Amino acid sequence: MRPLRDLFPRELIRQMAHTTRRYTGRSALAIAPDASRVAHVTDRSGVYCAWTAPARGGDPSLALAVEGAAVHSLCWTSRGDLLGAADRGGTERFQIYATRSDERLEPLVSSQGDAVQHLMSWNAASPDGRVLALSSNARERADMDIVLVDLASGAQRTLVSGAAWHVAGGWSPDGRTLLVMRVADNTEQTVLAVDARTGEQHEITPHGAEAQNVPVGWSADGSALVLADDLGGSRHVGLAAVDPGTLERRPIDVPEWDVELAASSQDGHVVAWSVNEDGYSRLRWTRDGRALGELELGGVCDDLVVSADGLLISYLRRGAREPGQVWVLSTRTGGTWPVVTTTIAADPSELAEPELIRIPAQDGPIPTFVFRPPQARGRVPAVLYAHGGPEAQSRPGYSHILAVLQCLVTRGIAVVVPNIHGSTGYGRAWQEAIHRDWGGIDLRDLRAVADWMGEQPDLDPERLAVFGGSYGGFATLTCVTRIPDRWRCAVDVFGVSNLVTMIENAQPNWRRFLARWIGDAERDRAKLLERSPITHIENVRCPLLIVQGANDTRVPKEESDQVVERLRALGRRVEYVVFDDEGHGFTKRANADRAYGLVVDFLTKELLER
Repeated sequence: MRPLRDLFPRELIRQMAHTTRRYTGRSALAIAPDASRVAHVTDRSGVYCAWTAPARGGDPSLALAVEGAAVHSLCWTSRGDLLGAADRGGTERFQIYATRSDERLEPLVSSQGDAVQHLMSWNAASPDGRVLALSSNARERADMDIVLVDLASGAQRTLVSGAAWHVAGGWSPDGRTLLVMRVADNTEQTVLAVDARTGEQHEITPHGAEAQNVPVGWSADGSALVLADDLGGSRHVGLAAVDPGTLERRPIDVPEWDVELAASSQDGHVVAWSVNEDGYSRLRWTRDGRALGELELGGVCDDLVVSADGLLISYLRRGAREPGQVWVLSTRTGGTWPVVTTTIAADPSELAEPELIRIPAQDGPIPTFVFRPPQARGRVPAVLYAHGGPEAQSRPGYSHILAVLQCLVTRGIAVVVPNIHGSTGYGRAWQEAIHRDWGGIDLRDLRAVADWMGEQPDLDPERLAVFGGSYGGFATLTCVTRIPDRWRCAVDVFGVSNLVTMIENAQPNWRRFLARWIGDAERDRAKLLERSPITHIENVRCPLLIVQGANDTRVPKEESDQVVERLRALGRRVEYVVFDDEGHGFTKRANADRAYGLVVDFLTKELLER
């Protein structure tokens, strides 16, 4: 095993980041109906495909691959069909493919030119394996309806429609009722119980003030399982059972942290969930309401499914120094074992375990993970990494991004990873503080973190950088335009630069979210322009690396184009790299290698070699 210091950045990224893991969403695991195999999404072959492995451990085999496309989410039906949602070029216009029980691969739901977007969850198939419930914007591109697909013929029937984003949330054990989530934004949802035959629907989570309500399955007594953030006065997300008839809610777990994931067996007897405790996951499970066990993972639970019979739970676990591993837990014995393991060429003991601290700030202490070079002597350069979202959370779990950060640490660069206001995992008030306040409370938080970095005796205030993607790219551009004196260099990966054009150019079914989330492009135009980094672009004093996908539907390429155009006109140094076959992220291993290698090269050169 070669020491980390002897590995080149791109080689290290490849060895540290190409692990078994999800690509996007939380439906990248599935268990066979007879619980004999576990399916998972990985880029083992160079592009995201579905592989399966024996549930008791063994060699994985390729199960579902779509030529020219990347697989994202999975669903395994009771009849043995493995279904996968896949898109081409990062467009996020997902089409559905099936590997039948006889191993035939065929398109199940697709549209001419992939024009229609389809969304599928792990529990989208009816208990009898005959029908699939999907979200689709075929009727109106601005809406997501629920359509039922006959898995034998492919025939479709609209079940729920309307001017909203609808998501299927699981079938009742008898197959008569489908839970549907009507989404306003990340902190406001309503759950409907819908008769799958007639389409008759009624709301089962009535609420006055905005509240989070996410369906996750059913219990054996016919109650719907819902993640909600208004249980017993708590403003954290808890797990409850809701009687669809009386609407009575029975709390199952209301911890002082958020319940992040939950799933149930097909018959509803077994329920499993994970709790996000300050970034680390704790797994819990019950049978018929009786607690069976609890497991501290020492890392992050990234996905979670329960077998149809409730005897097995499969989860994806990641640690700060350990790549993603697919594990299985026996609900009968409580025993656990790895199904798919991934090793890295580097010695994990040479990687940094982060320190969790709170950085004082005007609006409240900011939870922050700090990665310090273990062999550092004297003051070292440091990078502020801002996560995407902003309604997301940086956590001590392995990913391509964490591989990049660990790579920087091995080169003697500290990394500061804050969960500023807007982040999930710290309660509703913290999360929604950024709603319609982009460039406000987050700027105050970022300034506090930058000031803290400049004051630390082990960090060099003359060699600080900022790096982030998506919303993190907006945070990066905000830092270099509004706090310009702090930074030696910066990296912006598909970041928002102009809040007005971001809203105006968004894909149709995102515009409702953005109006609630960021603001109204007409009514709030003056405020949005003032908060936009592009308005203050002349303040930029440091060199930038900007990375963008040409097919990005979430943050259109124009957001990066206008920054590059303005910076070059001002004579500023900017490197611009566009991936013509990618969207909001990377679906091809070669592209991820190149992009993240460029990031490490750029930061290393600017912070250590100049």
